[in-house]
Amino acid sequence: MNQKLIRKFPVLMLAIMPAAQAHPFHWTGDTIGFLSGLFHPFSSSDHILTMLAVGMWICRTVSGKSVLWLALLFLSMLLLGGGLTLIPLEIAHAETLMYASVLILGLLLASGRKLHWVFSLLLVTGVAVFHGYVHALDIWLDVEALGYTAGFALATSSLLAIGVVVNLGILMSLAKLAGRMPQ
Repeated sequence: MNQKLIRKFPVLMLAIMPAAQAHPFHWTGDTIGFLSGLFHPFSSSDHILTMLAVGMWICRTVSGKSVLWLALLFLSMLLLGGGLTLIPLEIAHAETLMYASVLILGLLLASGRKLHWVFSLLLVTGVAVFHGYVHALDIWLDVEALGYTAGFALATSSLLAIGVVVNLGILMSLAKLAGRMPQ
């Protein structure tokens, strides 16, 4: 695999974004709970791509224990975004804002650019709040909403961790390629 392809990986991940659905397999009146919440993030391309991209961005933005803290902040903001549906606060065009923030994140990943940590923090929290809001619109109406939210948070944490590991793998591959290339 060459370096250009590895650097363009985040853009390739976002290529299937238009086919994403925020709530696959969830219709009005369906019973949901912990297992549904655990299954949902792995069943929707928008969630998989977003969490992998955020995990990769977190890993590229900070290092050491800060990766864990930024991932926990992201998860907290995701849940806060979901909680905004309880107020009830309506965010106009929330789904469009969610996709736009993920597109910006993907473009930043593909470009290899780094942002000042403040802007990076704003980007990550924005993605989290919009994503949590969009995914919670229908969920809170169900009796098993807390169980669903717990499963959702666990699965989301797993996808964030996979994003961090993918980024570390890409960085190790780039280092390996750089070591083999003549100077």
